Amino acid sequence: MDKKLIFTAVSAALGTSCYFSRSGKILFILLLYFIFLYMTAGFRNMLLQCAAAALFFSSAHIAAIRQKTVFTGRESTFLITFSEMPDFDGSLMKSPIKSRNESLQLFYSIGTEEEKSALQQYMDPGLSCLISGKLEKPEAARNENGFDYKKFLIQKNISWILRAKTLSLDRCRHNTKNPALMISSLRAKGISYISEHFPESSKGFVSALIFGDGKEIGEEDYLAYQRLGIVHLLAISGLHVSFLTGILFYLGIRMGITREKMSIIILILLPAYMILSGGSPSVLRSCLMAMLYFFLSLCRRKQAITASMACVFLFLLLYRPYLLFNIGFQLSFLVSFSIVLSSPILKKYPNHFHQLLIMSIICQLASIPVLLYHFYEVSVLGIFLNVLYVPLYSILFLPFSIIALAFSIFLPRLSEPLIVLLDLSFRFCSWFAERISNIPLSYLTFGKPAYWTMLLLSLSIFILFIQWERTSLSKCRKAIFMLAAVLLVQYHINKISPFGEVTFLDVGQGDSILIQLPYNRGNYLIDTGGRLMFHQEKWKERRKVFDTGSGTIIPLLKSKGIHSLDKLILTHPDTDHIGSADKILTGIGVKQIVLGMGNEQKYREKNFIQTAARKGIPVAEVKRGDRWKAGEAEFFVLNPFRTEEETNESSIVLYAKMGGLTWLFTGDFGVKSEGELLHTFPGLSADILKAGHHGSKTSSSAEFLNGISPMAAVISAGKKNRYGHPHQETLKALSMLHIKVFRTDEQGAVTYRFSGRRGTFSTSLP
Repeated sequence: MDKKLIFTAVSAALGTSCYFSRSGKILFILLLYFIFLYMTAGFRNMLLQCAAAALFFSSAHIAAIRQKTVFTGRESTFLITFSEMPDFDGSLMKSPIKSRNESLQLFYSIGTEEEKSALQQYMDPGLSCLISGKLEKPEAARNENGFDYKKFLIQKNISWILRAKTLSLDRCRHNTKNPALMISSLRAKGISYISEHFPESSKGFVSALIFGDGKEIGEEDYLAYQRLGIVHLLAISGLHVSFLTGILFYLGIRMGITREKMSIIILILLPAYMILSGGSPSVLRSCLMAMLYFFLSLCRRKQAITASMACVFLFLLLYRPYLLFNIGFQLSFLVSFSIVLSSPILKKYPNHFHQLLIMSIICQLASIPVLLYHFYEVSVLGIFLNVLYVPLYSILFLPFSIIALAFSIFLPRLSEPLIVLLDLSFRFCSWFAERISNIPLSYLTFGKPAYWTMLLLSLSIFILFIQWERTSLSKCRKAIFMLAAVLLVQYHINKISPFGEVTFLDVGQGDSILIQLPYNRGNYLIDTGGRLMFHQEKWKERRKVFDTGSGTIIPLLKSKGIHSLDKLILTHPDTDHIGSADKILTGIGVKQIVLGMGNEQKYREKNFIQTAARKGIPVAEVKRGDRWKAGEAEFFVLNPFRTEEETNESSIVLYAKMGGLTWLFTGDFGVKSEGELLHTFPGLSADILKAGHHGSKTSSSAEFLNGISPMAAVISAGKKNRYGHPHQETLKALSMLHIKVFRTDEQGAVTYRFSGRRGTFSTSLP
């Protein structure tokens, strides 16, 4: 029965995937799976699994139909109900809401500090308000392998973003609360209490452990935990639920309550705890499994944990098919199934420490495909750190956090030493994790595996587990060799790839261009994008300020398996071109920084210069006449050739030959300098032009365009930017000369992928 349920869970996942992906690759996997079933379980069982796959295919279809919106997008007035406590992040208020029984994502810019204070005091789950605003369709990823907000919202059954123009409390009213809303309100108050009464360095961890809310965890702390493969400790998991239900059950028995009554009490409390702890996929899995266990104990029935887990998986996937694409859902079930199914392996190691270590290895191996697909890297030290951190968080920090919160509420004077001790503990663990994460090779970047690589990777891990269960780890040499070979090839995939790419990244109102040469002969980044930072009042400041370096460029580089940049070329000192340079230097290896001659003083005070000096990264200055070659690609520096007062005119202008085309990268080069360039290089021509200064009218003059005669021009500009780039005058000049135009503000990232002297252009957005 257990095997049938596990096979049914696999069939359900494949059936759901088939509907949403509509890909021949998934159909191929499904075909292999049915052949495997036919050979191992027989024709009848194969038919049963075909029926299961068809059922969940239909379930996904029904979910897609229910996803259809009742809104047209032209509405301007909305009666909304807050389904949970809004998140106040500086001057921005955001929350999922309900309107006409449909879920929407609300964003509202708060005008004053007084308004924010009033909203925080008055807002509550279940509150209904009449507001005005406009609907927007969420966008897909604007860069390859970037965060897809549209898919993220679809997983939450949300089709629209509502940007509120007005939100008056006079037009709001409190509704009668149902039990779920009351628990949600209690959760919001608990999170708010922790935020106000616990230290800055530990309040995020306490909220994450008790209420499943980790938004207050510092960016550096979270990144360190993620790199080391222990970020799962910051989410409520099966260990938390098992510990809490076990303690509660034990205390109830000690107080004289019968086992049957305690089972009923826990069955009543667990749904409340699901809401109280945020209802993440790992929470749903853990709580539903615990409820199933206590329900079966009341019925005096026993069921294997694998069967219980499969039942919960099937129930959740039938109820919410989109959960299959949630990273937390994938990791939670994959790791849990792996631990349970590997119990014969664990029994071979009677020593408790060895069991913990083997369990950590099993979890790490099982999660590799998911981690590489979503995060592109795997922790090397995570196996050992999990042995240390898992018991520390589950046995010590979780109960300690609950006790500290209880004392803080009911015995505030006695709580101070507890909170201080707890804060010191969290700070030490974060400090240690950050130091470990900075050790070379503490984590390895493999890039996003291709389809066949993922297939081989998953198959090799599966074979390793099968062999390990039958024999011992020392006798699994072939399986280990196969897994190591797949990972080794993936790690060095760029060295054997004949393909190169030129990608004009969408970094908003700024420039950033990635050049990736075939066979890993050169990885160059021209500019980093960046945002101008203005001083804001304290109440307006966001918890985490988005940076194009850490938020867009570094994930893209890692997804492509790039371990280091050969050159970081910074065309000129404007913030929209170099503002994220420091984040690039701290996030990935850089072998050389290239600056234009004559700009030394303007760069001297920049943070990245100090970071480069600390890391020992050489800084080179280039001028007209400099050149280099990498494989078949050639690069020539056409500017600067003298010191300019205007930073735009001192931009590095790079002429390149690669992929069968000639390229001209112009930075923010202006009209005046364009004339000088044509005069100095009268025969200059380029197939592809990176239009200067984001397509403004101060660059890309008709004379210059006529002179270089490009086939296509790429304009890097921010969507709906306040400067009005690209200028209509520039677009008209390009149109009159029949030059094809690519625009990052409309099409997202623009990529030219080539092999030898042939290639094709593509855009992230259609």
